[in-house]
Amino acid sequence: MAGDWLKMELTLPDKPEVHYIANSLNIDPDAVIGKLLRVWAWFDMHTENGNALGVTFALVDRLTCVSGFGEAMQFAGWLEQREKQLCMVNFDRHTSESAKKRALTAKRQVKFRNALVTQTVTLDASPREEKRRDKPIEQNLGEFEIFWAAYPKRKSRGTAEKAFFKINPDERLLSVILAAIDQAKSQEEWQKERGKYIPYPASWLNAKGWQDEKTLVSVIKKVAI
Repeated sequence: MAGDWLKMELTLPDKPEVHYIANSLNIDPDAVIGKLLRVWAWFDMHTENGNALGVTFALVDRLTCVSGFGEAMQFAGWLEQREKQLCMVNFDRHTSESAKKRALTAKRQVKFRNALVTQTVTLDASPREEKRRDKPIEQNLGEFEIFWAAYPKRKSRGTAEKAFFKINPDERLLSVILAAIDQAKSQEEWQKERGKYIPYPASWLNAKGWQDEKTLVSVIKKVAI
């Protein structure tokens, strides 16, 4: 169908799973990306929930023209053979229609954020709590995806989501949070030892890291005065 597409992260070529598959099968990592696309596209077109009844790793090997590719995907954590079904792990997060809608929502939110950074943001000496708003779940997820893509240490996504949704930032606060992350990336504490001392995203959110004194002064200058 015209317009069909797959959600693919820009960091995919650097993921450990890709290099594991490449090393185990002795093929180029870039070739792995293309073959993964073939497999994911098949699941997208021929299943509704990522579970293919009566399918085995043999189909994956035929799709990719590489013997053992399906088993390598299983060891990488991207496929599972469950009795008579071959299952794509995390299908709903990456490939389903709801995942595509979330990706589109995130793209729209990026446009909103770029427009917001040119607007005036007033930050008091003790920034006040932003008023809670009831938002559709897809909008919440879209804003979280923007935060997740900006934060340099992507660990413990589940706890990060809970912390983010608890804050429930509006567009203005989200722009401040993103500006604070950009500023913190340039600080020595976050750069030394390859980011070893960067806090987990949930910890940073719960501690209101965007309000740290070092970060706050620079954010005020960057976002607005």
